[in-house]
Amino acid sequence: MATKRDQRSVAAEQFIQEKQAQEEKDLKEHGQVKHVSTFRQALPQVLASTAKNLILLDLGMTIAFPTIVIPVLLKAKSGLSFSTTQASWFGSIGFICQPLGSVLSGIVLEPLGRKYSMLLVNVPHIFGWYLFYSASSLVTLFTAIIIMGLGVGFMEAPIITYVGEISEPRFRGILTSYAGIFVSLGFVLIYAMGNFTDWQHVAAISCCVPIITIIAISQVPETPLWLLSRGRLEEAEKALCWLRGWVDPRAVRQELTEMIRYSESSQLRKPQAEQLERAAYTNQVSLEDEERGDKNSVSLSPNVKSDGDISKTSDSEKTSEFVTVDLADSSNTKHLQINNNGVNMKKGDCDNTGVHETDWKVRLKDFLRPEMLRPLGLVIGFFFFLNTSGITAMRPYLIKIFEKLDFPVSPYRSTVVFSVIQFTANILCMVTVRWTGKRPMALISLLACAISTTTTGLYTVFSEPQAPSQSGWLPFLMFMVLQFFTGYGVAPVPWMLVSEVFPFRGRSFASGVAAAASYILGFVGTKTFLGLEMNLGLGGVFLLYGSLSFIGTVFLYFIMPETEGRSLEQIEQDYKTKK
Repeated sequence: MATKRDQRSVAAEQFIQEKQAQEEKDLKEHGQVKHVSTFRQALPQVLASTAKNLILLDLGMTIAFPTIVIPVLLKAKSGLSFSTTQASWFGSIGFICQPLGSVLSGIVLEPLGRKYSMLLVNVPHIFGWYLFYSASSLVTLFTAIIIMGLGVGFMEAPIITYVGEISEPRFRGILTSYAGIFVSLGFVLIYAMGNFTDWQHVAAISCCVPIITIIAISQVPETPLWLLSRGRLEEAEKALCWLRGWVDPRAVRQELTEMIRYSESSQLRKPQAEQLERAAYTNQVSLEDEERGDKNSVSLSPNVKSDGDISKTSDSEKTSEFVTVDLADSSNTKHLQINNNGVNMKKGDCDNTGVHETDWKVRLKDFLRPEMLRPLGLVIGFFFFLNTSGITAMRPYLIKIFEKLDFPVSPYRSTVVFSVIQFTANILCMVTVRWTGKRPMALISLLACAISTTTTGLYTVFSEPQAPSQSGWLPFLMFMVLQFFTGYGVAPVPWMLVSEVFPFRGRSFASGVAAAASYILGFVGTKTFLGLEMNLGLGGVFLLYGSLSFIGTVFLYFIMPETEGRSLEQIEQDYKTKK
């Protein structure tokens, strides 16, 4: 008995055949499809990304908010007041709450979809900003930061996967780096408002952002890949037409066909024969029962090869032809057809026939396949070095750090200056990533962070007391370098990787795990900063961060591949065949 998944596969193949027949008819009647301009193709992808990036604007504001709260409440003489321990918890507790939200988002993202998940994540932020505005006790403040932390974690998986699935490979690098601009803009807005009003009124103003975001996201389509995975082929076609410049369906038929084949090949199926179990993890298979009278055989398409020799032809070049390979089985007769759309397992004389939904063991094994673990190790490693490069761990305490370093600019104004620098770096990242690639950008940026933090640490340890007008300029300039290269490559690149390096099957959950790891590392960094400063001194902390950044540069040099300009399927195949 065919499962719903098999029925979707059959419907997808019928849909492809109908579109191919329609294409031939349209070609005779109307001629070739008229291509639209590059600007028109890019515009809807930019608009959809902008709607999604409003969530990241809120994220940046949430992360920056403790920076303007802690200096006011730390050991305040009246009203709400933080002790040193409470301040460290307020600055870091949001990070430890975010992993739970990240994992939950990875779980609900598949059944709910990318678009509706992005709409849902705004609800806790509306509530959280209101609690900040109305807070009259520390309990309310900590409740608000926990809610905001959960909300930030929940938003990661949908916003990461959305841009990767709606964008063309030539635009993906620009659009993923475009997201970083909104995070930095969130920093700028919070720090700027902190110079002109108190933190509670800043919270009240910030409450408008998630409301605007809900309105914006309601106007953009769901990702075609998710719609295809649910068998909603016509809706996927309409979404793709919208995303490629509001074009006629004829203009997207080839890309839609490739998406259908990729979506079908990414479905996880479970063969009953133990010796064929590995087929469920090739991203090339689908199964159905059929009685065969001939000898045990397995039929393979020319494009499906053994491990280490996987075809790298494009989806548009794949065919539905079969070649036959024999498999011996002493107890049962089996026939397996593997083509570019799937695998048809034909089996006789066996009690448990048919396709069965995978249990947790199969899903765990699927998650542990190399093309999932290799990019996950890269991303988590990158997040570790991001959170130990300096800015992330120090952000809640920047104003106090600036006072100790005796900057020539007032601490509150310095936060605005540095956030504008990071915002500018994010824009430069977006503009240049297509030409420089992500790998050189990451290596140069992390090395620059290592040099700037090491220089600041040496200066802090060995400098003699000087006049205020002279003593703070060198660390001020080094902080400018640190902030610029954090915004240019160290902060945006790992999130770019998360949006593209994971296979479609399991991407949502893997993205949630990666985001959770990022925030756990962020919590460790921010929570341990004050303790490290007490034991190592401020200069010692900078030297520690500099040393770890040098190590991170070496790590990325040997581990990180170049993904710019490559399709999601090509990236997946590279990780699958990599030894």
